[in-house]
Amino acid sequence: MPIQTPATARERANCPQPLLALGCLLAALTLPVHSYAADNPGVHEHGHARLQIAVENNSIDLMLASPAYNLAGFEHEARTDEEKNRLSEINQWLNNTPLVNTEAAGCRVNAAAVELGGEGQKEDHGHHDEHHHDHDDHTGETSHREYDVSQQLECDDLGASLTLTSALMEKFENLEELAVEWVSPSGQGSARLNSSNRAFTINE
Repeated sequence: MPIQTPATARERANCPQPLLALGCLLAALTLPVHSYAADNPGVHEHGHARLQIAVENNSIDLMLASPAYNLAGFEHEARTDEEKNRLSEINQWLNNTPLVNTEAAGCRVNAAAVELGGEGQKEDHGHHDEHHHDHDDHTGETSHREYDVSQQLECDDLGASLTLTSALMEKFENLEELAVEWVSPSGQGSARLNSSNRAFTINE
């Protein structure tokens, strides 16, 4: 089954920017169906997010797709100063902190793009019966907002057998499980990370 990149990336079919190389690459590949998103296309499930990674030489390109609840703790449009500050802090963290890193913390963010979708939209929630968190009831605002994050990392001397860790679940306590899928010169793979297991290994 082809990997499904986030909608915002799929729409940029010509892939004109370096950050979009990951989306172009993943669109042409297939991976085992292990992630929650692959099992349930289009699902919006609090506590779960999806990270797609492409490794080449000493560069890592990646895309994160996550319900806004996992990062912000809410999905309505920010109303209070506290909520606005929270979104600003998240945006700054996502733009400057590598979403994966080596054991030696040798990766740096060369470029990043953060999008928070769903703002100001209305939608029918009838097809989300499995959604376990309360929806926001204010003025018909969508309660399903998504973060789409792209990063391009430059790392020090990525070896053939590469162990990566993610700080996402340490930073965002509402994120319970991260489905990771990767491609590298040696092949493809996937892993599920949680609060007690934040590392995965890409082998040559």
